[in-house]
Amino acid sequence: MVKKMLSALLTLTLVVAVAACGGAKEEQAMENQVENTPGPTQPEVTPSAPAPRPGELVWVYRKSGRKQCEGGGMTLQQSLAKLRENGIAVQESRCGVRTDRMYPAVCGAPTGDILLHLIGMDALDAALELGYDPAEQMQYQFSACRDNSA
Repeated sequence: MVKKMLSALLTLTLVVAVAACGGAKEEQAMENQVENTPGPTQPEVTPSAPAPRPGELVWVYRKSGRKQCEGGGMTLQQSLAKLRENGIAVQESRCGVRTDRMYPAVCGAPTGDILLHLIGMDALDAALELGYDPAEQMQYQFSACRDNSA
């Protein structure tokens, strides 16, 4: 009985330690995933889908920068303005949350909140230069936008 309790306690301690450290190797491996989990209204996108041609649309995203218990970060409207100020036409903007990572519940830690924008494929390079990434490189789902206050 005592062995089982110690084993369970050791396992729990290890899990908490890995989560607290951020699991950098796991995080990097997850960043390299290309699978995309569709949200409630998002069409399914698979890695085997043909690459979009010029003139087609592509979802790009960036982290919101919101911190647990603190709020802050960039709003969807600020992100949209950043793209438009740099000459990128945006067809649609939505909030979302990453589903390919776990975020420990710790005040000050990042959330999985992301800001998504549907842009023309011809503007992808410009969006990449501004710090956005193609959303097809990760798993996410659309969500309601959160208030950035604590």
